[in-house]
Amino acid sequence: MKSDFDDLLTQPSPETVYFAEVIDSDDEILFADETPEEKLSESWKILVVDDEAQVHTATEISLRKFVFENKSLTFINAYSAREAKQLIQENPDVAIILLDVIMETDDAGLNFVKYVREVLCNQLVRIILRTGQPGQVPEKSIIINYDINDYKTKTELTTSKLYTTMLTALRSFSLSHKLQSEIERREQVEKALRLSEEKEHQKSVVLEHFVKELQETQLQLVQSEKMSSLGQLVAGVAHEINNPVNFIYGNLSHANDYIKELINMLNLYQKYYPQPEAEIIHEIEDAELPFIIDDLPKLLSSMQLGIERIRNIVHSLRNFSRLDETEIKSVDIHEGINSTLLILQHRLKAKSDRPAINVIKDYGVLPLVNCYAGQLNQVFMNLLANAIDALEERVSRENGAVFHPQILIRTEVVPGNSHDNISSGSHILVTISDNGVGMTETVRAKLFTPFFTTKPIGKGTGMGLSISRKILIEKHCGQLECISTPQQGTQFIIDLPTICRATKIAVANA
Repeated sequence: MKSDFDDLLTQPSPETVYFAEVIDSDDEILFADETPEEKLSESWKILVVDDEAQVHTATEISLRKFVFENKSLTFINAYSAREAKQLIQENPDVAIILLDVIMETDDAGLNFVKYVREVLCNQLVRIILRTGQPGQVPEKSIIINYDINDYKTKTELTTSKLYTTMLTALRSFSLSHKLQSEIERREQVEKALRLSEEKEHQKSVVLEHFVKELQETQLQLVQSEKMSSLGQLVAGVAHEINNPVNFIYGNLSHANDYIKELINMLNLYQKYYPQPEAEIIHEIEDAELPFIIDDLPKLLSSMQLGIERIRNIVHSLRNFSRLDETEIKSVDIHEGINSTLLILQHRLKAKSDRPAINVIKDYGVLPLVNCYAGQLNQVFMNLLANAIDALEERVSRENGAVFHPQILIRTEVVPGNSHDNISSGSHILVTISDNGVGMTETVRAKLFTPFFTTKPIGKGTGMGLSISRKILIEKHCGQLECISTPQQGTQFIIDLPTICRATKIAVANA
């Protein structure tokens, strides 16, 4: 039987196509001459792949009045599978491919199907196979092995069948396209939502960090204000004590000379007047003059030692407070350590519940260091106070066992290294070690965290070590490290470069 499609291969199709009675009214399909041309601004791209030119002509004639969803058809023609590959790359938005199987080779069309689906990964386009030799291209085998959407023989494609096939394919393509667009839209919405959530999370993290930093800064300001107030108090007391001490110290030598002269005068009187009056003899006996003459020089010598110690304490207090040295200057590190030890002397002495803490100084030869002396002394104070606390805690745990608390302070210069033609400056290491209670790795990991403390409430704020590390890193380009073993002790290592860029800039700007 000769089909309508075969007739189209030999003669033009009539202008009027009677097809409306088989079309569902919901399919939005119209005849082209019933639709104003200005509304057909868009079209569906149809790729026709066939090596017979008459097939291309017949297809276009049959479908020239086809309109779906207010869009007409635009035909793209390929006469071989090789040409079709080029055209599908140039037109990735093709909606339907009307594909012949046997062209330049027996399986050219099938290879093109694989190329579209597997190489181009185009799963959206609808592929309709049209073959004139169904015996060579079995329908069942093709549908099972190839990702096609429809299989037709050219003899069965009447005009009505072609319309129905195109309508089904376009409806499927349109729905798939809309679904894909919706999926992409939702993916974009989800991506935007994730980005928004990530931004909000980042804002939350930044805000949390800012609040934490604000709390640290606030506590550091309070601590700095306390230290400043303490420094002013210490400096004021030291100044007030210094004047009378200097007065006494300066007059003790004169008093000693005067007393020596008076004693010498008494000796002369006793020599030339060996028999004084009875009243004088009685007074000499009551006053124990020989004892006074023997003990008075010793008394003056003790007063001399005492006043010198007071002068040293005053000097240490003024050195520790550094009230007049708020800027960077060259200082002796050992002087700052010794001043701190003198202030902590009352805690180092023996007590009723523990022996004295032995402080061993292993000082190396250090150069003067440009630093903020007052702040560096604060670091020494925090580290030494922590060492004393650790020793006292171990004493309380020993329950009367023999234990010799000890603090070792070692200073040394570490030469710089030269590698890859780059020379690093020398460093000063200050190591403060104790044989106290030590700490676990968990505690050590949190040691420099602000507000972290293992001390009882009211005894520690958890800011001493945090502030100390901040002073060393930000003000002196240094580092503060801790090594500790439970029940064996703790070692704090201060690493100070002899040349710090921050201090150089500060000195240059001073």
